[in-house]
Amino acid sequence: MNDLMKSEFARKAIHLSNAIIPLSYHYFFSDKIDMIIVLASFLIFCFFIEVYRKNNHVLSRIFSNWFEFMMRDKEKKGELTGATWVFVGALFTILLVPDPFNIISLLFLSFGDTFAAIIGTRFPYIKLGRKTLSGSIAGFTACLTIGLAIDIPIAYEIIIIGAFMAMFVEILPLPVNDNVSIPIFSGLSMYYFSLII
Repeated sequence: MNDLMKSEFARKAIHLSNAIIPLSYHYFFSDKIDMIIVLASFLIFCFFIEVYRKNNHVLSRIFSNWFEFMMRDKEKKGELTGATWVFVGALFTILLVPDPFNIISLLFLSFGDTFAAIIGTRFPYIKLGRKTLSGSIAGFTACLTIGLAIDIPIAYEIIIIGAFMAMFVEILPLPVNDNVSIPIFSGLSMYYFSLII
């Protein structure tokens, strides 16, 4: 396994663990305001780390020793890391997308985006810009699986629409980070289609 593959697997293993955010909201937080406060607190902490990781010798050394191998070039140069964008996406998804569609869409981000990247990197069949059809199919399948497996009463056709929108947005070269765009677009799509169907 080459260094690029190892880096991507490490990033996506962490990305998959982000499922704890929607699962915590679903199973442990009964109040949306409490969840928003928790996410906002983590986001403030992340921004603190982002600001000081380039200017503080101790933080810089920690990042260099433990995280730099999985960081993308633009992150090494000072742009926000994927971890911070996950909290940005989670906070705005909880704020903007009605329950329980926000929970499902954040799970789509964790599972769909992870499997799309891993399969797309390992089996890059049919390029779609910077993405691959093989990755998108894997991501769509992962979204469907988690959407149907979790005990949330959303019609399966709505889950199919949300899974498709999650992977459609993942393919598009949008200027918005996909940790933000995937859950918000897929969540709002499911919500609005649920009003129609």
